[in-house]
Amino acid sequence: MRLRFLQHTYLLSGLASSLIAVLAGSQVRAQEAVEPEESVRSRSPLLYIDTPVLVEEGLDPLMPLMRQRVPPIDPEADPAFGQRVDSIRQYNNTVIDIELDGGAWDRGLVEELAALGRLQQQQGNHVGAIETLDRAIHVNRINSGLYTLEQIPVVEQLIQSHMALGDWEQADLYNNYLFHVQQKAYGIDDPRLIPVLDRLATWNIQAFKIGYGSLRGIRLRQSQIMFNAAARMVDIHFGKTDERYLNYQRNIANSAYLVSRNPDLMMEINRPEYRNMQQMLAQKLNEQRRVQPPGFRTGEHALMEIVTFYQDKGDDNYALAEAITHLADWYLVFDRRRGTLENYKRAWDILQELEDSEELTERLFGNVAPLPSFASSIETPDAFFRNEDGSEALNFDYADLTFDVTAKGLARNVESISEETEENQAQLSKLRISVRSMRFRPRVINGEPQHSSKNHFRYRYWY
Repeated sequence: MRLRFLQHTYLLSGLASSLIAVLAGSQVRAQEAVEPEESVRSRSPLLYIDTPVLVEEGLDPLMPLMRQRVPPIDPEADPAFGQRVDSIRQYNNTVIDIELDGGAWDRGLVEELAALGRLQQQQGNHVGAIETLDRAIHVNRINSGLYTLEQIPVVEQLIQSHMALGDWEQADLYNNYLFHVQQKAYGIDDPRLIPVLDRLATWNIQAFKIGYGSLRGIRLRQSQIMFNAAARMVDIHFGKTDERYLNYQRNIANSAYLVSRNPDLMMEINRPEYRNMQQMLAQKLNEQRRVQPPGFRTGEHALMEIVTFYQDKGDDNYALAEAITHLADWYLVFDRRRGTLENYKRAWDILQELEDSEELTERLFGNVAPLPSFASSIETPDAFFRNEDGSEALNFDYADLTFDVTAKGLARNVESISEETEENQAQLSKLRISVRSMRFRPRVINGEPQHSSKNHFRYRYWY
């Protein structure tokens, strides 16, 4: 069932900032879609593409991409497996004793059931853990009320098991429940709400990546509002020097990019009934005056905040030049020529004042780079890559492409130099079409974007 879900879902995956392929023909101009139609389906469809790696002479381009999902550890191979079996037996006996003495709803059951559920998780028995943890939550609610904060650690454990099994519906339900309970308890300006906002915003972006649920644009928009609120609270309570502040700004920009590059999501966000949902969330988090319009402005503001951070810090000019370059990249993606040229030149000039200017300039501007260029810390849930029995649900392969990149960051003359077979022909065709719809940072010389030819990249694609 999970495999069928995966095979019918076209999506963006991997590090949010490195997600670069939406394989839909509507995103490629008709005159460019000249690849042959798929005639052989000996492989499953190409689903998405990782960030490509530049192939340079004398360097192994495979290394950055060799980050295959680590196979699940066999719990029985863990030296502590037998010890946990004994502990599980002891906890089960303790639960039985408590029930005999105090009944099925005895308060003392909560702690024992929570500990038992943790052990079952460690053994890889997520189905059993869910049953145990769900009972712990139920007993806790009976004794302490529906919205007690005592249940939070157990709910967090429960979410982990649902995520491990790929049960996105229950993960969504409990992530939203956690936010509701803690927002109600802490209010809108308590720093304890920061990780709560982080969790739900992160989950909303993960849900977008795996294609879960309807109203995917609303998920991205809500994640922006939550990351914005989290960043504001970090600023108030810990200051902008806290590393979380920058990470939240990058995630805001990432979600803004995903929204703005999908016109159907922009239409969804702007529908009156859904605008009310966004306004209600912003009001609940005291963000109604701070939230930028969706899309371009949101990302621009977030990237400007990162630039300001390094300007105020004043002791890392390379990081400042890089942040300004990311802002220039943002303008390039949205065809804002003036902002693009001004900021590339500004970053270039900063680099020329540094001690290792030649080396640092080459690092930032010596080669073309896929966009968006800013990093995001949000990964796709590992369970997405596996079936319920733990086996691999997706395969991957590599392909080498060469193409020109114009001064405007457009890929032209895309050619595949990898072996093309009857089995991979359709996938390589989709890969080439997808690359034509992407944007790249061009090489920059003397502060000016330049046309470059025969750029060689290695792609990893999943199917």
